[in-house]
Parts: sequence; C-alpha cells; structure tokens
Amino acid sequence: MRSGELGGHCGRCEYRQVCGGCRARAFAEDGDVMSADHSCGYEPPGNRPLVAAGAAGALTYGTERPRERTWTPEAEARMARIPSFVRGVVVKRVEDYADREGIQEITVELLDGIRKEMPVDFSKKLPFFLKGKD
Repeated sequence: MRSGELGGHCGRCEYRQVCGGCRARAFAEDGDVMSADHSCGYEPPGNRPLVAAGAAGALTYGTERPRERTWTPEAEARMARIPSFVRGVVVKRVEDYADREGIQEITVELLDGIRKEMPVDFSKKLPFFLKGKD
C-alpha cells in the first residue's frame, strides 16, 4: 500500500501526497484500498502541480494556523465549528483567497461567498455509505 498508486480522482489529485483520501472508505466501497475515496467531493482537474508533503508553506492536516489577516469574531466562531484536524487548512485557503482578492478582513459574508463558489456544498453532501438510503 505504501508504494501503490491511488486510483480514480485520488490518483489525479494534486493533494494526493498530503491527503490520500480515506483508504478505509475506498476498501469498504470498492474492495480496493487504492481506489478513489468516493466521499470526497473534490474533482481534481488533473493539470495542477503536485502539492508535496512538507513543501515550503505547506500546512499539514491537524496543525493550527496562525491568522495573517483580521478575522471578525463571527468568522472566528464559524471556523471554530470546523473539525480541528482540517481547520488549519481551511484557514490557510481562506486567507490565500483573501490575499489574491486584496481583502484585508475575513467576515462571515466572505466565508459565505467562498462557500458558494465551491463546486460542491460539503454541508449537503451525504457520505458514501448513506447514498441511496431513504
């Protein structure tokens, strides 16, 4: 498993070295630990450079991220609802977006706007094991 190639969208994903998807879900759904994690809503375009584990500026899951922008108390409260193992990555991506757009303060309205631009609303995406159940 350590030297195998990931399949499906996980194999094309630029985050495969820092994420790798859930191998338990892949095995549960497909019987193959190296197949795609079907509970992930991200569809990689396949043409982006690989994000290497430990790359300069990379943030690993589970680490807290110091704030580089001003965050309103309401935006901080929203971040506090995100699971701790992924919160630092979300903060980094929000601040990277704000940096690209020239935005100085992170607000709930900005977070709502970023969420609307996402290809998948993860709050409404059912886990793979609940699909097709009423």
